[in-house]
Amino acid sequence: MAHFQNLLIFLAVCVLAVTLAQSSQGGPHTSQGAPHTSQGGPHQNQGRSRRQAVAGTFDITQSVANWTTCNYLVDPKISCHDCHTRIICKPIGGLLKSCDDPSRPHCNNGICSAVPSVQCA
Repeated sequence: MAHFQNLLIFLAVCVLAVTLAQSSQGGPHTSQGAPHTSQGGPHQNQGRSRRQAVAGTFDITQSVANWTTCNYLVDPKISCHDCHTRIICKPIGGLLKSCDDPSRPHCNNGICSAVPSVQCA
C-alpha cells in the first residue's frame, strides 16, 4: 500500500511541475507606443553587413587585424612580420597584429616587446 501511495505522490508532483513549467510568463508583446519594426529572420541585417551599412564600406586598412599567407605546418606559430608587427600563423592564414602599445612597440621573437630584436636594433 505504501508503494502505491508513493507512486501517486510522485505522479502528482510531476503533473504540478509540468503545469508550472508551461504557465505563461507575461502578456503579449506590445510596442509600448513605438512604431512596429520587423526583427527579420535569424540572419537578416546582422554582423558585418549591418555594420557596413551603418558605417559605410568596410576598409581592411582600418581593421585592427589583417591577414596574410603563411604555411601552418612549416612556419612557426608566432613570429615577427616586421619590426613592429607580429604574425600568428593559423591553419587559415597568418594574422598580422601591430604592436600598438607604446611601452612595447617592437616585435621580438613574435612577442611585442620594449626591446627590439637583433635584426631591428
